Amino acid sequence: MLPVPQGLAERARVYARDELFDSLLYREMARRSKGENRRILEEMSKQEEWHYRFWSKFSGEVGLTAWDRVRLKLYLLASRLLGTVFTVKFLERHEGEVIREYRELLESGALTGRDEELLKRVIRDEEEHENYFVSQIDEFAVRHLGSIALGMADAIIELTGVHAGFLGFTASTILTGIAGLIVGVSAAMSMSAASYLQAKQEHGKEPLVSAAATGIAYILTVVALTSPFFVLPDIVEAFAASVALALAILAFFSYYSSVIFDRGFLKDYLENAGLILVVVAVSYYFGEFVHRVFKNIPV
Repeated sequence: MLPVPQGLAERARVYARDELFDSLLYREMARRSKGENRRILEEMSKQEEWHYRFWSKFSGEVGLTAWDRVRLKLYLLASRLLGTVFTVKFLERHEGEVIREYRELLESGALTGRDEELLKRVIRDEEEHENYFVSQIDEFAVRHLGSIALGMADAIIELTGVHAGFLGFTASTILTGIAGLIVGVSAAMSMSAASYLQAKQEHGKEPLVSAAATGIAYILTVVALTSPFFVLPDIVEAFAASVALALAILAFFSYYSSVIFDRGFLKDYLENAGLILVVVAVSYYFGEFVHRVFKNIPV
């Protein structure tokens, strides 16, 4: 190993461990992938391994810590549950800070000659190549994210509105749950048909797959949001649980989308959550109005 200043050696050790972690993660994900996705992940692993070799010139050989190994298992689990693109994008969210530190090191003059040129190459890799590689990964959830979002978002708005309306109309949890199921299943078929027709007008879309993605997302959301009304006896408690589930589902999907598309999470989530609360208020008071108008009419 080359003799290097202590400060540089310490920083290089951190960078080397970080690059080693990424390389091993991409390698493990590649083993679980097929076709073009496997080739891309293997290429990303090799790139990160090269970065590790560069930094280990100054730090010496480093290994993963016990916590790094736990993180590796967690990321691999996330890649199975949430997809490869989400996992890689999430991992790369800290790259802006890393690139800034690399640039500071470059500008400090601590590296010269060949090492300086190699560091410039590392920076170019971090800025360009990985985003390019990630954009090439083909994954069902990413290709049909729009259809899934359509089903999930529409179900949240519609079911929350129905439940809020019935909260102002009846005290029966079972009746409210049944109404949600009937409306939800009917709306799921309608939205699936709309998604099918929309996909037929868009180049490269698979109409049947888009319709299925919209419908399944809709139905799953309906089941989640109506379930409290079949479990909890008090309608206010059941409604509160349903709204909490709606906000949790919205938070998860908003965060997932923010990672995939590299955009802010909090602003979008607060806007969407605010829309849900407006729908709740309007639907509730409309239900109260209907109840007062028809309460003396025999049915």
